[in-house]
Amino acid sequence: MKHFLFEFITGGGLIGQTLSDSLVLEARMMVQTLLKELIACGHYKITITRDSRVDSFGRDVTEHTINTPFKKILPELVRKSDICWLIAPETENCLYNLTDLFMQNASIFIGSDLNAVHTTASKLITCNILENANICTPDTKLLKDVIPDSKSGWIIKPDDGVGAENCIYVSDRLALRENMTIKENDNYIIQPFIEGEHMSMSLFVYNKNIQLLSCNKQEITLKNNLISLTGIGVNEFLLYKDQMRELAESIVPAIPGFSGYIGIDLIRSNNKFFVIDINPRFTTSYAGISASLGINITEKMLNTFLRQEIQDINLKKAIPIKLKF
Repeated sequence: MKHFLFEFITGGGLIGQTLSDSLVLEARMMVQTLLKELIACGHYKITITRDSRVDSFGRDVTEHTINTPFKKILPELVRKSDICWLIAPETENCLYNLTDLFMQNASIFIGSDLNAVHTTASKLITCNILENANICTPDTKLLKDVIPDSKSGWIIKPDDGVGAENCIYVSDRLALRENMTIKENDNYIIQPFIEGEHMSMSLFVYNKNIQLLSCNKQEITLKNNLISLTGIGVNEFLLYKDQMRELAESIVPAIPGFSGYIGIDLIRSNNKFFVIDINPRFTTSYAGISASLGINITEKMLNTFLRQEIQDINLKKAIPIKLKF
């Protein structure tokens, strides 16, 4: 069985642009995890693309080194494979366009459909849908529109941004006015800053069935008004697993089309869980889930898509695993 894995950062998606060391580090963690776990369950025929500036992933995988724009070679690589895996950012419709390409050409594509990808690419649209479903989420507006009330400051970030990238904390109205003049207002949103515990949950979804994989602590730093993610404690927040599972069972039906791995960012404040972002793709937390659960989660996911029946996964033996960037 032939596998093709395309990861945008290390796989040639940024040819002609600067490669961020932090993004490459997180991307490599996800790619190496998938490669290791596929090989561990007997799948050796794996092809990837690799930006020529990125170190090789090893001899156990077939690498297509990329020096020029990648889109011309992707359809053929997808068509030649039996199973296709995709990791890409939502920014500038990247994940949506690549999902479209994969769904048109892949025999089996392990990922969400175009509706779920399109909806969650916009934080504003996602928050509006969740709010209409009575799911807690920050009061979210376009930066150019009415500013939501807040006693603790605001967060400004791109509507289609990835994680904490380009997230700015603004403490008062004066600084807010300054930021409104320098940002591309059409693509930036603003939310009240919420004091609380930063966390995420990792889900596996198939045919509307949901398995909770991990309840993660996010290590967030604020420096020079910029927010960054410096580490993840995979399954460090197991005490909230029942509440997270219940929340997941509300979120998934609200946005049709989720399939495969889903990452959801949360803040817990005043005993409420606020949904901050939904990622219908692999996130960095994936790198620690198998070690935490003591099983090969990639094998479970693969078998689900091959047998068309979700595999049972539980958190009874889960242990915390630290990921540092």
